[in-house]
Amino acid sequence: MFNKTIKSLSWIAAICLALCLSAMAEPAGDDPVVVRVGQFSYPLSVVQGSLDSAMDLASLLSGEEATDEDRQSSIQAAIDKFVNLGVIECKLTEKGKNDFSEDEVELMKSAAQAKYEELWQSLYQRASKSGEEVSEEDITGWLEGEGYTVEAIYDEYEVSERNHRAIELFCPDVTLTQAQVDAYYEEQFVGPDRERYKDNVERFEEEIVAGNNEAFYIPEGYRYIRQITLDYPKAATAAAKAQENRMKNAMNALASRFQKLAVAATTAGGWDDLADLRAEYDKANAAVMEAQKAWMEKVKAGAQPLLQETFDAIAEEYAAGIDFKSLIEKYSSDKTDMNLSRNGYLFHPDSTTWPDAFKEAAMKLEQPGDISEPVYSETGVHILCYVGEAPAGDHVLTAEEREQLNASALQYYRNERLLELCAQWKGDYEIETHPELLEY
Repeated sequence: MFNKTIKSLSWIAAICLALCLSAMAEPAGDDPVVVRVGQFSYPLSVVQGSLDSAMDLASLLSGEEATDEDRQSSIQAAIDKFVNLGVIECKLTEKGKNDFSEDEVELMKSAAQAKYEELWQSLYQRASKSGEEVSEEDITGWLEGEGYTVEAIYDEYEVSERNHRAIELFCPDVTLTQAQVDAYYEEQFVGPDRERYKDNVERFEEEIVAGNNEAFYIPEGYRYIRQITLDYPKAATAAAKAQENRMKNAMNALASRFQKLAVAATTAGGWDDLADLRAEYDKANAAVMEAQKAWMEKVKAGAQPLLQETFDAIAEEYAAGIDFKSLIEKYSSDKTDMNLSRNGYLFHPDSTTWPDAFKEAAMKLEQPGDISEPVYSETGVHILCYVGEAPAGDHVLTAEEREQLNASALQYYRNERLLELCAQWKGDYEIETHPELLEY
């Protein structure tokens, strides 16, 4: 829980941006050195890759374009990172701890391969569920284009292991007080989320609710909702095939209008120059909405009699005292961790994530334990259960989370101590840096 993660706005942003941190004794060919510490050198391709990843990540999280001051700060941070890495490698070499055995190399290679395959599968599944036309070759090519390869992951593992070795060798005496742990929790987790989401439901919806991400602060007014999702019977969707085709054609037309509008916007002098194209886009968008409504009405008419027996069974079993989570396990196609193991989905009356039909049904549920009538959507039929109010404000840690926090805080303060030692050790080595080679 306490590994900071990207709060993504789309499936493609879910990838952890690769930091190519591999060390090289000498740069290859015409790849000039940007950082040299003692015998260890880091070439332009490696440092530039790390800088680009850091800036992309910062832009993703902030949603804003970097300023010149941001760029200069990022360049200095990249230089400092590799200087520290070089100092650590020098110190480990002096202790005979910088190299890896054959077994250690094989273990890290296997772990890197497994990590890459896990990421590949995750992205492919997300792309497939999003409805985008994506091939296996597209996923592989995109990952390679971003520099996220098995080799890059292995390089990260090497850096991580060297950092771990340095901490074990030089920072074993770091201990923490409860006040330090609490300060770490506030500064690294609760404080940033409080500042970002307090009185800002729209941002919380986009960054937390839409991506099912964790937050350490919840704005006022949220409640937890679980759901039973029933897929539409094939007979119902088959009966609405004509409406489905109409809807697909309307969506293709909308995509075409959007493409024309986007291309024209690159050379337009202002919104007035795009008036005709904007009118065409609005008309196409209205056609999509109308086609979706027609499809929904047709599917609903066909599905309701076919699913009524299931609706009645769920209502009877729940009234008889069967737990709603047990009914999810028995009937629902939605068996996600959020729906079962955690408290449920976060819902707010001002939600920008839930469809209007969901919001209307959810707000009719007055007491925890109340369940809704069937709610129809593009993905199926849903029966909602009001679990309870979501405690607003700072997240209160469980005993298990407290243990995790203590371990995370200890690692953080040990890393801080290692950085302090690196600053002291820099004078022991000849250091050469060339920030002017970096592009931003």
